[in-house]
Amino acid sequence: ISERQSAHAQVLSSSQHTLSFYFSLTPLNIMKVNEGQLKPDLPPYKEDPPVWDGPDRKAKFGVLEQLAGTWVNYNPTDNKFNLGLHTTSLPSAGTNSESMPGLFHFLCENYIEELTFELIPDGVRNRGGANEQYVGAVEYNQKINLWTDGTKGKGIHKETGMFMYLGDMYTHPVDEETRQEDLGSIFRPDMPLGHNGERFITHYNICRSGTIPHGSTIQLLGRDYLPKDGKPKFPTGIDTWDDDHLTIDPSMAVMLPGDEPIGRVDLDESRPAWVGNVPDEPTGQKYIERVFAHNMYPYSVRPDMCLRDAIKDQNIKKFSFVDMGSRFKANPQGGVLNTPMVQQHCPVTEVKFRLWIETVIEEDGEE
Repeated sequence: ISERQSAHAQVLSSSQHTLSFYFSLTPLNIMKVNEGQLKPDLPPYKEDPPVWDGPDRKAKFGVLEQLAGTWVNYNPTDNKFNLGLHTTSLPSAGTNSESMPGLFHFLCENYIEELTFELIPDGVRNRGGANEQYVGAVEYNQKINLWTDGTKGKGIHKETGMFMYLGDMYTHPVDEETRQEDLGSIFRPDMPLGHNGERFITHYNICRSGTIPHGSTIQLLGRDYLPKDGKPKFPTGIDTWDDDHLTIDPSMAVMLPGDEPIGRVDLDESRPAWVGNVPDEPTGQKYIERVFAHNMYPYSVRPDMCLRDAIKDQNIKKFSFVDMGSRFKANPQGGVLNTPMVQQHCPVTEVKFRLWIETVIEEDGEE
C-alpha cells in the first residue's frame, strides 16, 4: 500500500515576486519535465569551467537568490480559503499494512504558511582535488498552521533545512605554491604542474536538504530552468487527470468484485454522477468517492490545480522553474531516511518538489 502526501501553496511577497510550489511524497512515480518548453540552466559540457581564483570567492546562488526574505500565503479575493492546501492519506486506527486501501483516513486541510529564506553570504568550498565547488547555501524555515474560515489555527507542520546552489564549479590546477602548501617537499601530486585533470560534470545545480519532525530527512537533487516569459502552463479539461499529480494513487483504486472503474475525469467539470451513489459497501470505489465528495473538490483530487486557479487573473511577466526529486532512473540519487516507526508502518520512499518563482506586474505597473 502506497502512502502519498502532497501539499501546495501560492505565496505572495510584499515586494516583487510570487512564489508557488507543489511537492508530493510518493513511493512510485518518476519526476517528468517538459524540456521542450523549458531549458535547464546548466553550462554546456564543452564550455571550460573557470579556474580557481583564491579563497575569497563569494557565494553564487543562481535562481535561489530570488527567495531571500519572508513569504506568507494569502488569498486577496477570499479570506476564508487561503490558497494553501494539503492532502494526505493516513493509516486508520486498527488497520495494518495488509488492509485494503479504503481503510485509510483521507485528510484534506486548508492552511496558512510562513517561509523564511536567508542567504549565507560566504560560499562553502568543496574540495575534490582538480575539481572544486563553491556551494551557495540558503537556509529555510517553514511554519504551517491550519486556516479555518479566516482564522489561524494550530500548527500542523514545521520544517528546517538548506537549499544549495551547486552550479559554481571550477578547476584547481596544481602549481608550486599549492604543492608545497598541501603536500610539502616530499610528496608529489598525481598530475604535472598546471594540469587541470578530468573535469567533473554536475548533473544537478540545485540541492535541498530538510528535516521533517514526523521523522523523515530528505535530500533532493534537481535543476533550475532558464526564465520563461508569461505564466506557467497547467493542464485543463481532461488533461487534469494525470496519475503523477493526483491525491489518488493507482494502488488506492483497487478493483474488487462488483466495482466499476471510474476512468479519467475532467476535473474542471462538476463531480462525476457516480459520486454520492456508490453503495455503502467496503470497496475501493467507496474509498475514492470520499476524495471526490470533499468540499474542497477538485483540489482534494488534484491539489496543484489550486496554483493554476490562483494565478489565472494575474499579469505574470516571467517565471523561473525548479524541479527536484529524491529518485531518478539514472545519475546520482537523492534520498529519504525515516525513523523506525515511520519506516515500519508508513514509509516515505520518494519526494518530488516543483517550484515556480513568478514576476507579477501589479495594476499600477510595478513589478
